[in-house]
Amino acid sequence: MSESNLNTGDRALIEEFQAGEDYAFSALYFRYKDAVYAFCVKMLLNKEIAQDVTQDTFLRIYENRKRLLKTDSFKSWLFTIARNQCLNQLRRNNWQIPLDPDMVHPKMITDAKKTPAAELEKSEKIYLVNRFLAELKPDYREVIILREYQNMSYEEIAIVTRSTLSAIKSRLFKARRKLGVYLEEALGKEVERIRTD
Repeated sequence: MSESNLNTGDRALIEEFQAGEDYAFSALYFRYKDAVYAFCVKMLLNKEIAQDVTQDTFLRIYENRKRLLKTDSFKSWLFTIARNQCLNQLRRNNWQIPLDPDMVHPKMITDAKKTPAAELEKSEKIYLVNRFLAELKPDYREVIILREYQNMSYEEIAIVTRSTLSAIKSRLFKARRKLGVYLEEALGKEVERIRTD
């Protein structure tokens, strides 16, 4: 959802939240928590830590509601706080978060009859993407996630990351190029494995 396209329901809730209405905060929490969690889990590649960071993000939002100056900036403000919480978590752990095995390695399927081939293929692609995301530096990872998974504009990403538009474009270009290299290497290994089988 673009900043400029806040619907009237969102705008009214944000205004009521700014005015101190707790029910408005609850409504915003349920409206945005999945998007924030999705961002955190892709940044940290650890579901348990991502849940904690998501909760911390909304706690900070609640405690700092007076700092929100304009209703139109709510989404950027929310994701800026989520981003900062993720980076704090990474720093605390010396940039090494214990990765969820489920996120970077496909689960063993015990009953293939219950799992359609399309679902298997989809899950394998998700694991592959997560594995590649884990290889990226956090500043590359965040721009990929905000652009490709949160559908943010370059301008919104620049606000969230406190960067310039040109820096965001450059970082996205480099991040996509890195992902391309990882993909080529993975495909090369897969082709080699097929040849030797």
